Amino acid sequence: MVSNPVNQREHPRFQPRQTISCQDLDGRISGRVMNLSESGFMLMSNAPSDVNESLIFRLELPLTPPHQITITSETIWCQKSSYSDEYGIGIQITQIDDLAYAALRRFLGDTNQATAA
Repeated sequence: MVSNPVNQREHPRFQPRQTISCQDLDGRISGRVMNLSESGFMLMSNAPSDVNESLIFRLELPLTPPHQITITSETIWCQKSSYSDEYGIGIQITQIDDLAYAALRRFLGDTNQATAA
């Protein structure tokens, strides 16, 4: 596990106003999304993830109606939190289908749902 986050973001990150839950399909890693962009997100999780680990996540976007998306991703960094027993995990989206991408863009474009981080 490497704990050196590098800021190489392509897209601006947004902090969701509502909780976005996230779980990998294996059920090992779950948590809440702290910030989100078109290309990745930061997850606060109950379990660590290895750098370069490939994961498939399901995210619950608080849209109207609520929308569940599935993405393939890679862990960019992982660091134990200094204020809790959780881990901060930097996730890069590596694959997302067109419908999920449209829902993600709609969520990010809705200023009532997210604010610039």
